[in-house]
Amino acid sequence: MFNAKLREEAIDNYNAAVKRYEGVAENLGKNANILYEVRVNALKLVKLVEERINQLANTPKEFKATLEKIEFEVKNFNEKREEINRAEVEAKAAAGGSGASATLSALGLAVATMGPTAAMGIATTFGVASTGTAISTLSGAAATNAALAWLGGGALAAGGRGMTAGSAFLALAGPVGWTIAGVMFTGAVGAGLYANNKNKETADKLLGERENLEIIIRKFNNMNSEIKALSETTITQIEGVISSEKTLIGNDYSLFTQNEKIQAGLLVNSTLSLVQLINKELNLDA
Repeated sequence: MFNAKLREEAIDNYNAAVKRYEGVAENLGKNANILYEVRVNALKLVKLVEERINQLANTPKEFKATLEKIEFEVKNFNEKREEINRAEVEAKAAAGGSGASATLSALGLAVATMGPTAAMGIATTFGVASTGTAISTLSGAAATNAALAWLGGGALAAGGRGMTAGSAFLALAGPVGWTIAGVMFTGAVGAGLYANNKNKETADKLLGERENLEIIIRKFNNMNSEIKALSETTITQIEGVISSEKTLIGNDYSLFTQNEKIQAGLLVNSTLSLVQLINKELNLDA
């Protein structure tokens, strides 16, 4: 067959790229999990520090202002988690439906194929949030579009990143996500899949898909590095807050020595820095 070898090589190269993609996507899910767990532990520490500072008498006004900023950040993170949980519940509810609604539920649940913690980790890392539309009420193209917008952090008109970002985000679910509504890729292909097509056209098509896949692999590799760096920075900040908290002895700020007052201020400010790290989002489209 003319160009048969060309086709076979294209298939082999494409499947090799798919395998590498699966590995880097799996690592991305794991790293997002680790970051999320670090953040949950950090949040517990932040609450403990808040309680400790609130127990102090005669603290300066600056402490109150900073504590309000800390509480604002804590509230934002908790609301984000609640919103993601609501979206997941809506997606599961839609999964019990039929017809086009099932398409939406499948898209919405694709991210959860790595498990609830991984889905939450990725969603909080990249700022994916619900559009506010009950997905179980939609159908057809509107359902698919809304699901992709949801995965992309909301519709463009609402300040989100829209369906394009949602399509990229769906890739995080791995090969299962690729086949849903034809959003991303078709997954690994067999040598006989395109037996009736022209070999050259098949090779060209697979080459194009492989090139797209290579772009995403590089992007995910960069994301993995960013997530790891953020996890390490957050852990370092946690250690700093713990160290500062241990030095805080006594319950009356007015009785502190100058050095103790400096340490108390350092504790409050480093806790604010920590909670801001907890809320830090990475750019999915970078």
